[in-house]
Amino acid sequence: MRKKRLFWQLYSSNFLIIFLALFAFTFLISSSFKSLFLDEVSEDLQSRAKLLHDDIVHRIGEQSNRAIDDFIVDLGRRSSTRITIILPDGTVIADSERDPHSMDNHRNRPEIRRAMKGDVGTSTRFSMTLQQNTMYAAIPLRDEGGILGVLRTAVPVHKIEENVERLQWQIVGGGLIITLLAGLMSLYISRRITRPIQELKQGARRFAEGKLDVRLPIPESEELSDLAEVMNSMAEQLQDRITIITQQHSEQTAVLSSMMEGVLAFDTEEQLININRSAARLLRIDPEKARGKSIQEVVRNVGLQRFVERALSSDYTVEGYITLVDDEEHHLQAHGSILKDGQGEIIGVLVVLNDITEIRALENVRRDFVANVSHELKTPITSIKGFVETLLDGAIHDKADALRFLGIVSNQADRLNAIIEDLLSLSRIEQGAEREEIALAYSEVRETLYSAIQSCQHDADQRRIAVHLDCPPDLHALNNPPLLEQAIVNLISNAIKYSEDGKSVWVTAQRINDDEIRIDIRDEGYGIEAEHLPRLFERFYRIDKARSRKMGGTGLGLAIVKHIAQAHHGHVDVQSKPGQGSTFSLYLRITAMEEEYARV
Repeated sequence: MRKKRLFWQLYSSNFLIIFLALFAFTFLISSSFKSLFLDEVSEDLQSRAKLLHDDIVHRIGEQSNRAIDDFIVDLGRRSSTRITIILPDGTVIADSERDPHSMDNHRNRPEIRRAMKGDVGTSTRFSMTLQQNTMYAAIPLRDEGGILGVLRTAVPVHKIEENVERLQWQIVGGGLIITLLAGLMSLYISRRITRPIQELKQGARRFAEGKLDVRLPIPESEELSDLAEVMNSMAEQLQDRITIITQQHSEQTAVLSSMMEGVLAFDTEEQLININRSAARLLRIDPEKARGKSIQEVVRNVGLQRFVERALSSDYTVEGYITLVDDEEHHLQAHGSILKDGQGEIIGVLVVLNDITEIRALENVRRDFVANVSHELKTPITSIKGFVETLLDGAIHDKADALRFLGIVSNQADRLNAIIEDLLSLSRIEQGAEREEIALAYSEVRETLYSAIQSCQHDADQRRIAVHLDCPPDLHALNNPPLLEQAIVNLISNAIKYSEDGKSVWVTAQRINDDEIRIDIRDEGYGIEAEHLPRLFERFYRIDKARSRKMGGTGLGLAIVKHIAQAHHGHVDVQSKPGQGSTFSLYLRITAMEEEYARV
């Protein structure tokens, strides 16, 4: 609801009371005057009728209806009054304004019915004869034998209405003048009452803004002066206390805000007291909306709810691990300790959350990497050691076996060297991308693709596999040609290895929108099952380990392709179905600068 100033409340209330009082007074006066005028006219009509009573009764007994009507017409013209004589059955025998023979039966007129009962009847209504509002007064015509008929007198009331309306306007005009004067007086009084209150309000607002060194003026009225003195004293005390509290709060806020750990404070009812930015970010909640609510309302995580409950029921620091599942999974390490006031009473619990998601992910990567490297290195080393021991046991004296065993040892040593070279290459690419040391420039893509195909041509010829290139000569992209060629070579080599003899491999490049180009390497090989696609670019991940090792792969080729794509600010994707071949797609950035370069 919209708030109103006290000044306008006082002024509008006073003004409304004055206006309503004057309006009621005007209405009552106007109604009284109108009633007074109508009563006077009614009494006058009755008096006129009574003056004519005896004469009309005498004429009814001695004269014809025609003579009576002529008399009534003459009398009505001289008295400016409409006079009508009606028989008991309602028949009009004389009327000063109309021919009585053309008039309707008047038996049902209200004033006639009342007069027939022996009373004086009056009525005000619209006259069809005069075509205006008219007042009627009817009296019974009596003789010794009873009621002979009804004598009715009538006059238009429009003049009365005009006089009343003129009087009303005069009263309204006077009322408006009085209202205006009263409004001005009310305005002055309202301002005088509200001015000190307004000054107190402005002073209180300055206090709320922190300007506690300003003092309020002392009003003249006793009540407001006491209030001003109390507020000045309050401001002085608040200034001292707020200074201390502000300093403590600033220190606390600075500490909480600068902490990387999430900090939450709950009371004994498990309602949130405070939370820092790190915790709000971890739990994805609005700090302002969350304060004062229970943990069940704020965080929909059973693990954290149980941890807070356990921390409140423990006298010592508790630790635990919590997993948050939202768009992605977060692992948190939680520490909880009791909060106590100055008297040693428990007032709540403090929970500190450490995000260990990256640490766990790194541990998993390190553990998987160590396991994979150990496994990959163990096989050739075991083979080398076994054949060397065989040679030392006497096989070296058999020249044929010695040469065969030494060849195997040489192949396993080459395999070890290939693994180490790929690991070093992968490490160099990662470090270069992190340090932004990989130089990218706009160059033709076709030349790099052609060079990669030439590097794989020997292996393709041995398998009778045709490698086809489809790339526009004017297609440019932001890339590092040696690294891009290495990625394409890895993809083409895989396509050749996992294709049957006599098949084909297609290398195509095209612009897919204003910002990207796509390089596709498509083969007609065995295809890959859908369950392997999400992990295909992990280090040392193999679909068929025995077959991959037989073909001489290190398990790092696709991981190198992935990191080369990321170093180019792009990404790599794969589409494959068993028995239908595979398509590896490498996406590279392209901008408006490339178009200018192309035109040059």
